[in-house]
Amino acid sequence: MSEPLPRRVAVIGAGTMGAGIGLSFALAGATTSVVSRSETTLARARHQIDSSLALLLEHDRVTHAQAAAAAARIVLSTELPGAVDGAGLVVESIIEELDAKQRVLTEVSSLAPAHAIIATNTSSLPLDTLARSVTQPQRFAGMHWFNPPELVELVELAPAPHTAPTTMERLLAWSLAAGKRPVRIARPVPGLIANRLQYALMREAYALVSAGVCDFDAIDTAVTAGLGPRWAAIGPIESMDLAGLDVHLAVAGALFPTLNGAHDAPDVVRDAVQQGRLGAKSGEGLRGSYDEARIAAIARRRAQSLLGATQPERAAVDQRAPYPAS
Repeated sequence: MSEPLPRRVAVIGAGTMGAGIGLSFALAGATTSVVSRSETTLARARHQIDSSLALLLEHDRVTHAQAAAAAARIVLSTELPGAVDGAGLVVESIIEELDAKQRVLTEVSSLAPAHAIIATNTSSLPLDTLARSVTQPQRFAGMHWFNPPELVELVELAPAPHTAPTTMERLLAWSLAAGKRPVRIARPVPGLIANRLQYALMREAYALVSAGVCDFDAIDTAVTAGLGPRWAAIGPIESMDLAGLDVHLAVAGALFPTLNGAHDAPDVVRDAVQQGRLGAKSGEGLRGSYDEARIAAIARRRAQSLLGATQPERAAVDQRAPYPAS
């Protein structure tokens, strides 16, 4: 499946996700407007975009000409009407609050061209509810990206109740054209795929720490030195196929009854939030204190890992379009 990206793309929201989504489309050749009501937010978005392009240059993922062309394609704006005018795709990526998203989607659907596809970057809010804010709901769907969007390949595509098949097909084609590896979800559930998998692991991680089995450092090491690299290469299902399903069955039968099944958020996280320890944003989190230097070092380590990873040879990867020079 191949279809060129729309000539114009609009991304509503200029936070970490919005800026990265905008950069992804600009790298793929689309003129992209990134919208925020705050000039301060737009300034941070520009800094993020410039920093991401510098990393891509450092790792030879783009040339200087490609980076300059991508930067020139990005328009940062506080004016929603002008940003969506003529756009073939509008991606809403504001704060994860239902009312706020509904207000923005209502406004976007009244301003965007009738042919434009409107997508929301959410994995937790109900698509059927959000779709009610969009005129012609057949053109609306979920398009869930991952942080940092310009580096992580996965995009989850999920239909709302009235989403047209052609809408899903075009989002799939456009994701591939933007260099992503999309997964199409047949029936949306809260969290979609990746967050449900992630939070199942997180629930067990908190249970292990709470039971005194290990500390948070051990949890992170078990994933970064073991599960993460292995699953990045072949995935959990292929891992079980290689291990042998008879072995998998025996271990699952022994472990499943012992795994944590809590329905409430973990006390250790609830206590941290109540004490104002919100992680890097507040300077203190589950893994200790965070200053600007530590945050920058972690972000850089993550980016270097994502940029340096060897990608498996899959059909979806083969269909990715190269970044254009202009």
